[in-house]
Amino acid sequence: MDFEELTAGNLLFRMLDEEARRRVAALGRIEAFRAGQVIIAQGDSDTDIFLVRKGTVDVQTQQEGFIVELNTLGPGSLFGEVAGVSGVRRTATVTAREQAEVLRFAGKELVEELRRHPTASRLLDAIVLHRAKDTIDKTFGE
Repeated sequence: MDFEELTAGNLLFRMLDEEARRRVAALGRIEAFRAGQVIIAQGDSDTDIFLVRKGTVDVQTQQEGFIVELNTLGPGSLFGEVAGVSGVRRTATVTAREQAEVLRFAGKELVEELRRHPTASRLLDAIVLHRAKDTIDKTFGE
């Protein structure tokens, strides 16, 4: 699956013109994960952002000893953007549910590219706010 096909259903990447999508695609590197392998761990300080290429991943957070299932994401889905944009420690653990491939982006580089496009920049901020709110709601109740 090429980058165009992968991002066709992702509104954030559709906001970019063709040249910008090419630049973004060049920033990512493909990584493979086995079923059950942790891709990012809650509390880590890295800021990479990921795009699911193949397979599915589970997103969960842990609070006071309880595990809260937040989401299951498939191809074309972005994750890691909260830390990538804000620089905070990881708020969740993401694990490959099955054999999975992701595109890994250095958060700073991807965010810098997206910030060059006002509509994509605003949407990225909205996505981060939505994810943070969703995590809080599912963890502590609505």
